[in-house]
Amino acid sequence: MGTEAKPVPSRQLTELLSKALLDEQLCDRLFADPEAIARAFNLPPAEAEAIKLLDRRKFETTVAQLRWG
Repeated sequence: MGTEAKPVPSRQLTELLSKALLDEQLCDRLFADPEAIARAFNLPPAEAEAIKLLDRRKFETTVAQLRWG
């Protein structure tokens, strides 16, 4: 069995998700118009496509777990 390395997120994606964790308006925009947010954060094409697949409920559950442990 080979170990496959997971792709490392770009600095832009890390910045976007970090800000979305703290900024409810950005989070709303991320789910309302992911293409515009991808352009605004200059995400690579694969990551621009990936954020379209984010599940808001799972994202918000993760945010709550991070905030409250």
